[in-house]
Amino acid sequence: MAGATKPRSARKGKQPPLAVRKACFLEVLRQTANVSRAAREAGLSSSTVYGHRLRNPTFARDWDAAIAEALDELESQLIERARCGVERPVYYRGEIVGNVRTYSDQLAMFLLRARRPEVYDRIGGTMQPVRMTEIEAKAEVVRRIALLTDATAREDAGDADGSV
Repeated sequence: MAGATKPRSARKGKQPPLAVRKACFLEVLRQTANVSRAAREAGLSSSTVYGHRLRNPTFARDWDAAIAEALDELESQLIERARCGVERPVYYRGEIVGNVRTYSDQLAMFLLRARRPEVYDRIGGTMQPVRMTEIEAKAEVVRRIALLTDATAREDAGDADGSV
């Protein structure tokens, strides 16, 4: 831009204090979940912010919170799109003649698989293995044995009284 002048601090090569740049980094990260973009917009290198993350647990916690907030917002927007669809223009001879609302079954299935993998994350008709502790596994085996024992007892009782 012709005639534009840089701020006095930029002309002398001065940058805002590191604390201000880190706060800027966290704000952009909160909005974008993009580390390299946030670092660039804050006037920091990616290696600098990763170094601070390693050395400063508070900064690392704030970083994780910023990413979580950005992903929560993205998830919210995707759920809204899956529920309400997206308006798309309809063209005829190069002109918009109306709109149509489209829905994405693929997006809906992605969200269902992420939120309820025990129901919707099936491969080849079988469930993915459920991760459980040894105590949980033993309790599940005992529960299933009890169900089988009860079913067998009911069958035996039906055979004994002649009702089959």
